[in-house]
Amino acid sequence: MPKPAEEAGAGRIRLAAVGDLRMAVEQRDSLGPAFASVADSADVLLLAGGLTASGLVSEAETLADELDGVGVPIVAVLGARDHEVNQESLIRSALTSLGWTVLDASSALLDVRGTRVGVAGITGFAGGFGIDYQLWSVVREHRQADREQTHTERFAKALAGLALQGADFRVALTHYSPVPGTLDGERETTRANLGNEILGSSIDASGADVAIHAMAHRGTHAGRTPGGIPVYNVSQPVLGAPYVVLTLPAPAFAG
Repeated sequence: MPKPAEEAGAGRIRLAAVGDLRMAVEQRDSLGPAFASVADSADVLLLAGGLTASGLVSEAETLADELDGVGVPIVAVLGARDHEVNQESLIRSALTSLGWTVLDASSALLDVRGTRVGVAGITGFAGGFGIDYQLWSVVREHRQADREQTHTERFAKALAGLALQGADFRVALTHYSPVPGTLDGERETTRANLGNEILGSSIDASGADVAIHAMAHRGTHAGRTPGGIPVYNVSQPVLGAPYVVLTLPAPAFAG
């Protein structure tokens, strides 16, 4: 069963969220029953990357079949696994053609019972925090660093732009973690591979009501950006449940 949330009321939005589902073709018919009641408990389903087991478009299509008929809009970003065999553009196109919104340093504005919910999403990248990020910056190739910087700037602009579009709530959806707090429980030797501080600073600079990510399978569920924005690690191994339901506005959040 999903983790519970408060009942929806006037101005309240319920977000079902999960990441790292890692669907394989041979797992067909294993996931659908767990998501059959999403519409009873949530208004939107957010997928924080890690959609496929090995980055194959056939795996993404299998996942789409499993989630067909959930009855709420699906908004997703791709994860590290989804880029493994260079089929990410095919995955994105396949899921978009099936009615999903797949964000790539971009945003979407949803109308939920008259409330405008804006979601800006990006896969993100590794690099770490503090001294780890400084060292990462030194060893990275300039071309890669420039590409990451440009992509992150697009994400920050998309997130900030949601306010101009009249969003009542803004959600930052990433695969990699934007803060170190939700990495507590991960091995020190792997933490720099699970997120980076630029994502967190971009979210703080642009503004959001909540940030949601995955990637950290042994991490901690809740944290905050340096600016105080609630951050939730929704990696399925951390949740121990098919998904979690988070309720906006932010005062409903713990952590």
